[in-house]
Amino acid sequence: MGAETLLYGYGLVCLSMLAYNLVYSVYLRAGDRRLRRRMEKLQRRIEAQLRAAQPDPAGTPRPVQVSHLTWMNRCLSRVSYLLAFDHLLECRAGDAAFREYLRQLQPVFLYLATVYRRREDTQAAYFCHFLARHQLQRHMQMDEIQRALLGFLGRPSLYCRVNALKALCAFGSPETVAEALLELQRRPDTLLHEKVITECLLAYTGDSQALIARLWERFDRFTVQLQRAVLDYIRFRSGGSGAEMEAILRDPGRDKELRFAAIRYFGRYPDPAIRGLLLDFVRDDDPLHWEYAAIAATALAAYGGEDVEDALLQALRSPNWYVRYNASASLEAHGLQYEDMLAVLHGDDRYAREMLTYRIQSRALEARAAAGRTEREEAAAGV
Repeated sequence: MGAETLLYGYGLVCLSMLAYNLVYSVYLRAGDRRLRRRMEKLQRRIEAQLRAAQPDPAGTPRPVQVSHLTWMNRCLSRVSYLLAFDHLLECRAGDAAFREYLRQLQPVFLYLATVYRRREDTQAAYFCHFLARHQLQRHMQMDEIQRALLGFLGRPSLYCRVNALKALCAFGSPETVAEALLELQRRPDTLLHEKVITECLLAYTGDSQALIARLWERFDRFTVQLQRAVLDYIRFRSGGSGAEMEAILRDPGRDKELRFAAIRYFGRYPDPAIRGLLLDFVRDDDPLHWEYAAIAATALAAYGGEDVEDALLQALRSPNWYVRYNASASLEAHGLQYEDMLAVLHGDDRYAREMLTYRIQSRALEARAAAGRTEREEAAAGV
């Protein structure tokens, strides 16, 4: 009897799941139909407005009617219609007349910014995402909306803050983006992770040099966490900040993470004036300074010279694994073979011997794995 009850219960659960899937499928289909109807409604209204706003004989576009702007204010205040408008914009992305229509729709977007700022987090985050997607493609100058978006950075929702920063990086001015970072740090409980901030900054579509200049102007006003994010952005984007990076690197009072970022910068953009300082870091055998030595060993892959190779060979004797590993990788970048390194060191240092043996074995395993992938690809292709 117990087994039959269990079997019936299992069957009931399966039927319930099947019924749920069917109902959910019907709901999704109904949702698609509702979305299409809203898109068609918006399309009819917009097409009528486009016909009424045809350029005059002199080629000057006629203004959009105030009544239409009022209707769009009311309509797009509902997130379901904003979603339909989002899909409609995708379909009309290459239409020049539609771009002019969007330009005149700026007061509507400003009104919506004030509306969605008061909405719950999901709707506010979606509005920021909407702006990031579509204003990005038009490069509109929307100072009022930029200022309005700064208010979204204080929302407790992570998605809302990230989307607001992405939107500002999509169409904001350098001044507004720099101000957005200051706005984030005014509320420590809502500050984003530094990697997220760097990723958003890398999506900036305007003049990156102008943005970097604004960030340097405000650099000392940022927290250390924001400073690290800014330095990473500068490293990935431009090599024109050597003087500022050198000042950070030579300042022992700076946070060590900032000095690490400066070392990585000079590994990406070699500077002969920094070469000696990097060698000093690698030659420093103080166990407390191993991080400087490890990162400098990586940076020296971009610097040539016999003294560089000698310093890296000496670093292979370090008791710290990361220093040895990075030194061996940089020596390989200089064209030295691991077998030759073993011969130079005469195999008399256990640390160096173990690291070079590890690198030789790793390279052999990688070569075998690559050969195996090639064989499988050739077999699949029938070669």
